[in-house]
Amino acid sequence: MLKKILVFILLFAPLTLTADHHALESRAVVEIYECMLNEGSSVQDVVALARTDFKAWVTENDIRVNTFIWEPVAVTPPYHEAEVRWINYFQTWADYGAASEAWTKPSNGKQAAKINAMTTCAKPVFTTSTPVAQMPTDTPKKPLIVGVCNLNDGATFAEAAKYLSSSRIDAVNAAIGAQTGMMLWTPGFGINPDFDFLQVVSGTHDDMMALFDGVRTGTVQKAQTAFNATPSPASCHWDLSTSYAITQ
Repeated sequence: MLKKILVFILLFAPLTLTADHHALESRAVVEIYECMLNEGSSVQDVVALARTDFKAWVTENDIRVNTFIWEPVAVTPPYHEAEVRWINYFQTWADYGAASEAWTKPSNGKQAAKINAMTTCAKPVFTTSTPVAQMPTDTPKKPLIVGVCNLNDGATFAEAAKYLSSSRIDAVNAAIGAQTGMMLWTPGFGINPDFDFLQVVSGTHDDMMALFDGVRTGTVQKAQTAFNATPSPASCHWDLSTSYAITQ
């Protein structure tokens, strides 16, 4: 039933796009680490370390980054194996370069060792995120859904981006009495995906429950049709995670 709800959301409720800090005003660099938890460590342990030691390191080194940790709840293959995802958003590649240089300094070895003791992570992959609609930025923990989308035959990403407009999101939000946000991710370095783009949708806990209930009752579908009955140029399936804000 949950997967059915998420499929409906992707097909009929393309919301808005901005990352959790997800408040970026332009395209951003997204660095993604897929990790397994080492024995004796939990997601909450990683979140606690990130919100203390890592956040302090970011502040001390004046690093320009928005960091989130995603805990998978219901994720479909082939992306279901990771037990935690560490997500860094950089406004520019120069910001990423400065952060990478600071992180890999020999003097920072103890900081990196603390995270490595809790997790075993693959090398990062990179995407580009494009904000569509603003999502709340002051929520430390929230549901987050990711639509894994492929363009229909003959469709282009430009058409999909036009379809998934902020006005469409506003119409859905008005119908359900909520404020959800969305961003679109396109593949970058280190990834050979089986998808064309991702929709990242989130809001406060209450907003997301309103969204799910809006799909359940058909309110979202009606709002979509009333806004524009044109079929979506892409087909998607959805995954559910819990997002923890680290730095914003």
